[in-house]
Amino acid sequence: VLDLIGHNVANASTEDYHRQRAELRSLGGQAGAGISSGVSTRTYGVDVVGISRAVDDLLAARATREDASRSAAQLMSSTMSRVEGIFPEPSDIGLAQQLDDFWGAWTDVSNNPGDLATRTQLLEHAQSLVDSIHRSSSDLEGVRSTSIAQMNRLAIEVNGLSQEVAKLNQTIAAGTDNPDLLDRRDLLVGQIANLTGATARPGVNGMVDVTVSGRPIVSATTSFALDGTTGTLVFQSDGLAVGPTSGEAATLAATITDVVPRYRTLLDDIASTLVTTVNAAHSVGYDQTGTTGRTFFTPAGVTAASISLSADVVGQPSHVAAGAPVLPGPTAPGALDGEQARLIAALADSATGADSKYQALITSLAVETRGATQRADIQDQVAESAIRDADSVGAVSLDEEMADLTAAQRAFEASARVFTVIDEMLETLINRVGVVGR
Repeated sequence: VLDLIGHNVANASTEDYHRQRAELRSLGGQAGAGISSGVSTRTYGVDVVGISRAVDDLLAARATREDASRSAAQLMSSTMSRVEGIFPEPSDIGLAQQLDDFWGAWTDVSNNPGDLATRTQLLEHAQSLVDSIHRSSSDLEGVRSTSIAQMNRLAIEVNGLSQEVAKLNQTIAAGTDNPDLLDRRDLLVGQIANLTGATARPGVNGMVDVTVSGRPIVSATTSFALDGTTGTLVFQSDGLAVGPTSGEAATLAATITDVVPRYRTLLDDIASTLVTTVNAAHSVGYDQTGTTGRTFFTPAGVTAASISLSADVVGQPSHVAAGAPVLPGPTAPGALDGEQARLIAALADSATGADSKYQALITSLAVETRGATQRADIQDQVAESAIRDADSVGAVSLDEEMADLTAAQRAFEASARVFTVIDEMLETLINRVGVVGR
């Protein structure tokens, strides 16, 4: 008992350690040999029949489940914050400012169409806008690539944990009565749950089976390896997808297949809208040479990653079509006409234009990021509450251990006093028997 109290105190701060207690059984007055030959007596006392852990399986399972949900929520909050950082709004370096500068440059050209320096500045702002869109697309792909790499590392980590759980199952099933092994296994199962949302259920001979989405990754003494090299968590044995619904794996899967593709699609649409609307207006305008039909952006296969200025205008500020066709005709406008540039600048206010779509993206992203942060905060409180409930049963209380130590000390003192009395009685008996007949 004293050894267990010392063991509990020493592990009071050990993660996932459960308080241990000696299971005592009364000897119940068993018959035995007496002091004198042939005289029957009865043996009284206590015997240690085993060591148990203070654990409530239902509370422990709830704590594991809520902690796994917390891992998923916290990673999603972190991921959404990173995505939001790709679009730093409001700021002087965000796409909104780049678009404002781009449309403002068209206004400058419309006010001074004959100035090559103003036209050159327009091309510079246009290239800066293109570069910003490229960076945003590249940064989104970086989030996706990082998540794929994380999924691969996660699979490797889960495989190692699963193998260790299977080995512990084998040791425990062999009849090793060691609560520390059970604590170690619970800790590993909790780590697997945080990564994959796995659940554990009791098996035979004290073993546990660990499953993800209903399929075992640990069954008795066998573990089943996972693979995440492609960003999709699958079983190595048959390539079937795991489909985690909680834990970090669920968030990584959502990032790879939903979050990044969704915002990349929105960004692609912004780039496509920008190219389509500007080219539509630019191609009917006239440049300083009286030529029409030129494109401002490369029109084919436009995405946020591929948007570029057209070869018609790169390094050719005089090819910027600032003049509007003269009606009826149409015929080429005068060299100092800037009406078409003014019409292009007005695209900034279009309800279906690139600016409007970008504002919708920013609004959606802000709402989603705030929601992810709130869910993470709430789930953190839920998980902490569940863990406290589980710890109320199994955590070591130093006050209780000191009380048990004092009780053991008093019991020892009482036992010692019993032996002292017996010793005194025997001494009196022997001394008096020794003087009989004198």
